[in-house]
Amino acid sequence: MRSGLGQGLVRLTGLMPVHRANGRTDWYFRRKGQPLVRLPDLPHDHPDFLAAYAQARGAARPRKPAAGTIGAACAAALASREATAHSPAYRAMLARHIEAIRQAGQGALARDLRRRHIEADLQALTPAVAQGRLKAWRTLCRVAVAAGLMVEDPTQGIRRPALPPSEGHRAWSADDVARFRARWPVGTVARARFELLAWTGCRVGDAARIGPGMVGKDGVLAYRQAKTGGLAYVPWTCPLPDYATGMAADRQAVLAALAPLSGHMTFLATRQGRPRSVKAISNDVAADARAAGVDRTAHGLRKYRATALAEAGATAHQIGAWTGHESLSEVQHYTRAADRRRAVMGTERDGNVATMTGKGATS
Repeated sequence: MRSGLGQGLVRLTGLMPVHRANGRTDWYFRRKGQPLVRLPDLPHDHPDFLAAYAQARGAARPRKPAAGTIGAACAAALASREATAHSPAYRAMLARHIEAIRQAGQGALARDLRRRHIEADLQALTPAVAQGRLKAWRTLCRVAVAAGLMVEDPTQGIRRPALPPSEGHRAWSADDVARFRARWPVGTVARARFELLAWTGCRVGDAARIGPGMVGKDGVLAYRQAKTGGLAYVPWTCPLPDYATGMAADRQAVLAALAPLSGHMTFLATRQGRPRSVKAISNDVAADARAAGVDRTAHGLRKYRATALAEAGATAHQIGAWTGHESLSEVQHYTRAADRRRAVMGTERDGNVATMTGKGATS
């Protein structure tokens, strides 16, 4: 793109047009790895357009931080193994918080950072946001100490901000499932999404990428989780374990629901064979549930399966192997709740809790 300026021509690089449905075209400045910058709705040779373009272009080229500063520590942290070894979602969270830290203290010396400075930063945030910020501070300080920018880690001794009591995503109940299945029959994408999440108990991020190629010759679906890197194992076509024999109908439901979508690398691929986005799956499940008169989320199906396994008599280790939970203490929420239910149901009912009821989960 060229623009007249005086007697010569100036080449404007990095311009990106966005064509709107009403026929209007908006222009943005684009540089790889940085957010788009909206430019004025003016001719490209207009002085105000050129001034905005120059400002956007200059802002997109941050100066290299001075050695020994918080800015230098932030740059080192983002490039370190401490940050890059995590999942994309965790890296994005760290990047957001480290960028906020960089903007607040770019030129300050890292060696002058003290615990009180970090605590003051955390106190200005909500507890949920402060938890992520503390993770970023800890990553930054560990890298800075290793690089010799700090002598001691000032995050030592800072306690994680406590979140207010919350039930989080509520587990689905048997009634919720029945209403959903009545609204969305086999053959719909909505039913396929639901059944895959309900049977595997996987996170939405994993539901977007798991596929038939992950089912081994032994009939077990085995996949590595994006969040933790750990493996999860789900009985797909193999004989069901003793504690899950009452769930045969649920397994048949997921196989039947996914059959119309077969032929692609992932179970939930689009018609063009492309994986569906994580955000789309999460939003669509919630919308499909509302259409069925159910106020539940995709993550509630993860709790749903863990609860069903616990009520069927699965141990914490067996539940963790199926759903991929890494923390036994987390899984024990489900097993304790199931034990308490059985304590008041009578021994004659012990064999009748193998189907998914979705009751008793607290986290």
